[in-house]
Amino acid sequence: MTVVTALTRGLDAKPFRCDVARDGDDVRITLEGELDLATSPQVEAVLREPCDHGVARRVLDLSGLTFMDSSGLRVVLVADAAGRRDGPALVVVKGPPSVQNVFEITGVLGGLRFVAS
Repeated sequence: MTVVTALTRGLDAKPFRCDVARDGDDVRITLEGELDLATSPQVEAVLREPCDHGVARRVLDLSGLTFMDSSGLRVVLVADAAGRRDGPALVVVKGPPSVQNVFEITGVLGGLRFVAS
């Protein structure tokens, strides 16, 4: 399943993409562009979808993001809490420094499970 939305932030802005693919025991959600108030509902909907049996974890790949605001942070934290409560676990592939700063500034960096890409 692929969710694609084009945003018109500026001429140089990349369109937002959210690609979902099964990768062995994992479901990988790869984000590109900006995770913000306009795009977070789409990501939240994808993360709320039930997983097939046998899925060990959801891998949320933030490495392709160019921006993330507090609404994007909320989506990640809600998905992490749901994974801890109901499964499957959520792990996060680090984003670029501007995205990682959102986790650091808000003090939640140590509470999430980050993995190598």
